[in-house]
Amino acid sequence: MRNDTMGIILTGDEQIAPLTDIRANSALPIAGRYRIIDFVLSNMANAGIVNIGVATESNYSSLMDHIKSGKPWDLDRKNQGLNILPPNLEHKSYGVIKGNIDLLSGIRDYIHKSHQTYVILSLGNIVCNIDYEAVINSHIESQADITAVYKNLTGVEESDLTRYTLMEMDENGRVTDVEIQPYYPKTNKASMEMYVMEKALLESIVDECSARGDTDFVKDAIIKKMGGMRIFGYEFDGIFFKIDSMKSYYAASMSFLDSECRKELFNRERPIYTKTKDQSPAKYGADAVCTNSFISDGCVIEGTVENSILSRGVKVAKGAVVKNSIIMQDSVIDEGVEVNHVVFDKEVVITKGRKLIGQESYPLAISKGTII
Repeated sequence: MRNDTMGIILTGDEQIAPLTDIRANSALPIAGRYRIIDFVLSNMANAGIVNIGVATESNYSSLMDHIKSGKPWDLDRKNQGLNILPPNLEHKSYGVIKGNIDLLSGIRDYIHKSHQTYVILSLGNIVCNIDYEAVINSHIESQADITAVYKNLTGVEESDLTRYTLMEMDENGRVTDVEIQPYYPKTNKASMEMYVMEKALLESIVDECSARGDTDFVKDAIIKKMGGMRIFGYEFDGIFFKIDSMKSYYAASMSFLDSECRKELFNRERPIYTKTKDQSPAKYGADAVCTNSFISDGCVIEGTVENSILSRGVKVAKGAVVKNSIIMQDSVIDEGVEVNHVVFDKEVVITKGRKLIGQESYPLAISKGTII
């Protein structure tokens, strides 16, 4: 148990229409039976952190239903445990949250009342399996004010680097420059939007930024204070996905079909936990064909499924073909249907004989409950 460190997860406001029309991006299903936030929560729980706050912004009912008391992560405790923190808009003009400083300001009392010395601050749209224990120890040993976790994105195209906050460092690992989504990247060291610092420092940053009307943690706390604080980088060398668009969500999801990716992300030493449901095993018909796919509990497969991820309760009728697709819970693919490079939200029904074709770089997304 890590009694000296608390965790704060910011669910963010990146829109991945139509999937985030009804849920926060952190609550998006991934790898069949998981949600994106499961990875961040599990990373913190595996490090022994028992006081975790999830600061929500909008469309958070699905997220609250998924994590509830925090039992899968052993966070259902009388004291501390998992805390779901809806937005506090009372002190915001027009009730609008303009940035993550506003989110942190809204949970200022929760932060102040927590007795831990250190805090891990992370966005909730990050998929990785990281040893937070090692990050905290590195932060303490380096005597840094803030430790920023980063990934060296070697070989990534310049156009894709512009999605990230990029950091330059000296030979000692101290951050010397930070650029937010630069048009011409000067480095490939991408921030993973995970920061370790003393809780008292976070409180001071939030209070000062709020008093000045500043709203962004990176712009107004990291960049403006870089000269006066010891900000060090911690390199993470594992698999890392930042999910902030339909393209990145589709690419991250399909990566789970690769055995090496699964082996790392579902590390037995640091398991990824999720909400469990008691459902019958998947059922396969006599003519069913399934290759390189995730098929979750409760599915009924009578057709063909290739290179796809099916959540719980999906039905694929005889003669239907599903390829390179993500099909969420309780959707129905009727007889003779062909779908390729599509992303279906929950309870989508595709009737007989329809054909829906997207592209790998632009998957076709269908909103919840749609009947075609």
